[in-house]
Amino acid sequence: MADLAAALILGVALLALILWYFRRSARDRQRPGAAAETPAAAPTQDSSTDDEAPVGESAPEPTPPPPPPSVPPPSSAKGRPSAERAATKPARSPRIIEDDDEGHEDDDDLTLITLTPPEVLQLPITRPSTPSYGDEEEEKDEEEEEVTEEPSAVPIIYDDDAAVDEPTSTSPLLLISAVAQTDLGQRRKKNEDSFLCMDDQHLFVVADGMGGHKGGEVASKLAVETMAKAFLSQSWTADSSYPGVPRRGSELALAIQRANQAVHQASQKDRSLAGMGTTIVSARFSPNKQRLYVGHVGDSRCYRMRDGQLTQLTTDHTMGAAGITGPMANHLSRAIGVAPAVKVDLIIARPHPGDVYVLCSDGLSKMASDDAIQDVLRAEPNPENASKALVERANAGGGRDNITVVLIRVSDPKDFAQIVKRSS
Repeated sequence: MADLAAALILGVALLALILWYFRRSARDRQRPGAAAETPAAAPTQDSSTDDEAPVGESAPEPTPPPPPPSVPPPSSAKGRPSAERAATKPARSPRIIEDDDEGHEDDDDLTLITLTPPEVLQLPITRPSTPSYGDEEEEKDEEEEEVTEEPSAVPIIYDDDAAVDEPTSTSPLLLISAVAQTDLGQRRKKNEDSFLCMDDQHLFVVADGMGGHKGGEVASKLAVETMAKAFLSQSWTADSSYPGVPRRGSELALAIQRANQAVHQASQKDRSLAGMGTTIVSARFSPNKQRLYVGHVGDSRCYRMRDGQLTQLTTDHTMGAAGITGPMANHLSRAIGVAPAVKVDLIIARPHPGDVYVLCSDGLSKMASDDAIQDVLRAEPNPENASKALVERANAGGGRDNITVVLIRVSDPKDFAQIVKRSS
C-alpha cells in the first residue's frame, strides 16, 4: 500500500508540473515580443513564387512581428535588358556597344549577345522542349517536357575587330551577292523549309519548320514573312530596342521576336497548328560600315569561309550542346513560336572581301560534315554552282530532311569596278 500511495503522489506531482509548464508557455505567447522569440509564432516564408501566396505573409498576431529583411533586387531592372559583356580573353575588359554611329576602342572581331524581349526580361519562360527532326512516327511518340528558361542578355566576345565601331562610309565598303537553293531531300513528302533574300536590305534568312501535319510549313513561312514585313515597314520604336546593342543588330533581333510572336499566336488560334515552331538563322549586312549581324534561334547554322578555312559562327541550341547526352541530345532547347518570347543569339562580325557565308538548315549540316562543306566551297568558287553542290552532297549523305542553303559572297567594290571597266 505504501508503494501504491507513493506512485500516486508522484503521478499527481508530474501532472501538476506539466500543467504549470503549459500555462507558463501560454502567458509567454501573450506578452509583447513573443512572436519574435517563439518559433511557433514566427512568420514563415513560403518557398513558392505563386502570385496567390505572397512570400512572407502570415496570420495577424496581437503584436505584429518585425518585417523580414529586404532582399536586394536583381542586377537588371524589370523591363530593361541587361547587356553585360564577358570577354573570353581575361586580359580584355568588358565593353558595351552603344550605337552604330559612335566610335569605340579596339575590341574583338566576333561578338555574341543573347537577347530577350525588353518587356519580358525578368519573366521566366516555360515551354515544351521541341523534338529533333526524324521520322514523324517517332516524333509523335516522344513526350514533351517542361523547361523553365530564365531570360538573360550576356554578350561573349571571341575574335578580333567587330566591336570597334566606325563612321558610316558614304559609299559601300563591300559588295554583297547571294544565291539560294532548297530541296525536298530523299525522305520527306513536303518541304517545311523557307528562306528569304532581301538584296535591297542585305537581309538573308533560313527557317526550318516543325510540328504537326502542316505546322512546320506554316511556321517557317510565317516567320520569314513576318521578318520581311518588319524590314519593309521599318516600324522600329525606341522603347522596344535593346540598349547597348548596335541599331542594326537590335532591329534584326526585334524582327526575330516579332516572328516568334506571330508563330506562337497562330498556333494558339488554330488547334491543328498547336505545337508548331521553327528555327531561324538570319544575316544582315551593313556594307557601308563593314559589319555583319547574325541572329539565330535553333540548330540552323551560319558558316563563314575565310582564307580557305570554314568556321561555324553559330552554336546549335540543342540539349546536346548544353551537355545532355543520350536520346535527348538532338532535341532543340530553343525554337521560334513555342513560347510567347524567346532568347535570340546575336553575333556581330566584321566581314572581309573574299568571305563566303553559308546559311543552312540542318538538312545540310546533319548530312554533310564541316570538312565536306569546306571541300565543296574550295572546289566551287562560283556561288550558284557551290550551293547546288552542297545540296547534292547532303542528298548523297542520305537526304533525311529538307535541305536549304543560302550562300552569300562578299566582294571588294574596287574589284567589281575593274571587271566592269575591262568588259567595257
